[in-house]
Amino acid sequence: MRPRVLKLRSRFVLSVAAGVLAIGAAMGVISFHEGRAALLEAKSAELAMMAGHQAARVALRLTRVADRPLVAATALELTPKPSLEHLRELVERIMAKAPEVFGMAVAFAPNSYDPAVRLHSPYFFRGPNGIETSNLNSADYDYPNQDWYKIPALLKRPVWSEPYFDEGGGNVLMSTFSAPLMQGGQVGGVVTADVSLQSLERQVADLTVGRNGFAFVISASGRFLAAPKAQWVMRETIFSLAEGAGRDDLRALGKKMIGGQRGLVRVKSFLDGRDVWLAYAPVEGAGWSFGVVIPEDDVMAPVWELAKRQAMTVFGGLAAMLLVVWLLVLGLTSPLRRLSAAAAHLAEGDLATTVDDVRPGDEIGDLAESFNRMVADLRRHVEELTATTAIKERIQSELDTAYQIQQSILPRTYPAFPQRPEMDLFAKTIPAREVGGDFYDFFMLSPDTVGLVVGDVSGKGVPAALFMTVARTLIKNAAAHYSRPADVLAEVNAQIMPENEMCMFVTVFYGIYAISTGELVYTCAGHPAPMMRRADGTVSRMEQIPGMAVGFFEGIELEQCTITLEPGDSMLVFTDGLDESIDIDGKMFGMQRALDWYAQVGSDLDAPAMIDSLIECHGQYTAGTEKFDDLTMLFLRRKF
Repeated sequence: MRPRVLKLRSRFVLSVAAGVLAIGAAMGVISFHEGRAALLEAKSAELAMMAGHQAARVALRLTRVADRPLVAATALELTPKPSLEHLRELVERIMAKAPEVFGMAVAFAPNSYDPAVRLHSPYFFRGPNGIETSNLNSADYDYPNQDWYKIPALLKRPVWSEPYFDEGGGNVLMSTFSAPLMQGGQVGGVVTADVSLQSLERQVADLTVGRNGFAFVISASGRFLAAPKAQWVMRETIFSLAEGAGRDDLRALGKKMIGGQRGLVRVKSFLDGRDVWLAYAPVEGAGWSFGVVIPEDDVMAPVWELAKRQAMTVFGGLAAMLLVVWLLVLGLTSPLRRLSAAAAHLAEGDLATTVDDVRPGDEIGDLAESFNRMVADLRRHVEELTATTAIKERIQSELDTAYQIQQSILPRTYPAFPQRPEMDLFAKTIPAREVGGDFYDFFMLSPDTVGLVVGDVSGKGVPAALFMTVARTLIKNAAAHYSRPADVLAEVNAQIMPENEMCMFVTVFYGIYAISTGELVYTCAGHPAPMMRRADGTVSRMEQIPGMAVGFFEGIELEQCTITLEPGDSMLVFTDGLDESIDIDGKMFGMQRALDWYAQVGSDLDAPAMIDSLIECHGQYTAGTEKFDDLTMLFLRRKF
């Protein structure tokens, strides 16, 4: 009996079906792996960008808050014992331009404000009736022993406090920025600004990270400031979670995050143990870290969905007629190949690739649409990054031009006045940034008198440079109409105050030097007293004239002093970028080191060489540190 054999049609159908199944399976595997690789790469980049962007948003807001105590501390360095009215006026002007600031305190060092009163610390905060005032020096609150005071006072630099719940302000999560108030090289107190972190919690809660992802923020100690579980906030740390779960990898991740690093890692979720991708970035300035988490299932969902739909389509086609199966297989294979090719191009970095000829409406069309949308999103992100880079380059170019313009308006020729060989005069400024707020000037007021100017504008960068240009111009104009240095600066202050909305000010040394007699009449508006060296080598500070900086208050009254430079005598006018600069250990250059240099430097050096020698001495001391302040020096020697 002959064995039973399937008919050719059946065998053909079965063979085609097997082939279709094999081809469908192969295409599904290829598409799955290539799609998985492309999606993981794209999602990783998006996640890292999201973490960096959100961290930058938080850092920008904190920077706006931190600028306020720094401005107040700088202003108060020039007024050691301001009245409560002056303090309130200063703080109200600052807080009016900083709605993020809830309150500000000026905590003076013990017995520094009034020897008869140990503690004095007015606190200004936003109340129902506007800016209200209280005092922190209560019997049960010794603020010099509080971290917000002790830490900046010991470090002599501003710091952010560990966040805390403010029980007196409605149990709101807050953080405090504290800046030391330096007076004569010593800490005379601390200026603080309080900021609510409610907006941080809203920012994290409103952030959409896939379908099941979440974001969180930890402080410099690893404590949760915003978390997927409300009970974790200020009660758990990333290290306590790691300890409870026995997770060394989570502990190592926490160390990297509080160490200011940024990165992207694949870990087990500390919520449910699922595989997740976690991107983290530092919040610059505060020592915090912003984390964004998305489950790997969310990343892979489109790929798994595609695989399921492919399988359903293939098995459904096998149940139909051979022709339908064959056409369906062809219809599936072609777009899948195009999607696979597009995914490969995307993985190679070709962001111009798209899938345009896939029929919409079915699963493959949805995948193509999702793929094209993903490519468009990536392209937009890259274009935004490119545009941002171009803007930064343009800004840098403009800053370079601004620096050249700024330098060009300052006198740079040497000798400064060749027709008057009786004196040796030269000046130089070194900005901490591309442009700075320090300036100098010297100009002939008469055939025998020279005006000498050195100024230091509060703040840094472009705003200070613009303010410096205005101040320099006003001083030069006023010098042409007033013969007394004190009257010149008083007139400049009167012209600056009405338009000074940014609360900027400038310390100024202005003197009138008689070339033939060596007599110098000068005044200092909040500026440090110059150094002086007699012909016999004796070095000292010139008399420090008390006075308020220009632009600080209306109607300032300045005193002036007169000295005589004998032949061989010299003087050096400088800004606080000289004595207040620090080395890598945080120690100041100081006036004594400057005086020692002045006593030891050769008396036969001309003015440019003298300034270069001081710059070299200063640079060797501050090597390896970032410049935080501009440095300007003016040297004058009476030759005969």
